[in-house]
Amino acid sequence: MPAESSATTQVTGSAPITLRPIDRLLDRWVGPAVDWVVGAIVAGLVAMVFSGVLSRYVFNYSLAWSDELAGLFFVWLTLLGSVAALRRRAHMTIGFFPRCFGPRGQRAVGLYVMAGILLFLAFMIREGVTLTHATIGDKSAVLRLPVGLTYLSLPVAGSLMLAYALRQACALWQSAGGWTASAESEED
Repeated sequence: MPAESSATTQVTGSAPITLRPIDRLLDRWVGPAVDWVVGAIVAGLVAMVFSGVLSRYVFNYSLAWSDELAGLFFVWLTLLGSVAALRRRAHMTIGFFPRCFGPRGQRAVGLYVMAGILLFLAFMIREGVTLTHATIGDKSAVLRLPVGLTYLSLPVAGSLMLAYALRQACALWQSAGGWTASAESEED
């Protein structure tokens, strides 16, 4: 059965799981789009940094625009990379602590951790909107791009991370117990 034509998926050894529309949107469109954008930014950064080094040390001419654009791209890369890591539950974790508890205790630790993440993301989005609004009229020194483009990465990435974190928190809330700090089955 093709994945695109069905709203259910089969996990090996379990009953079919019904995918909600938001899950299909996050897994089939948003996640891959973020991955492609991150890949394009990495490729752009490599090209810009290489051209900047080549022009500075070979041709003795500085490309000021490449430094400015590389800084903007690096901010977006960092925050969109965080979206990809949160989606995969691949952030650095302290995995031994939840294993000190039984399933109910693990669930409680997981809910506490997710509440902290959600609060941080709400703050990040709110302050990102404030900073973007305050700096959107300012222009960068060389390219004359709005400075707010840098700060726009905060609410954009924060909103995407919030969607994935809410989904993880809802799944944890509905679970009977047991939680690991990352997607890995065995942690060091």
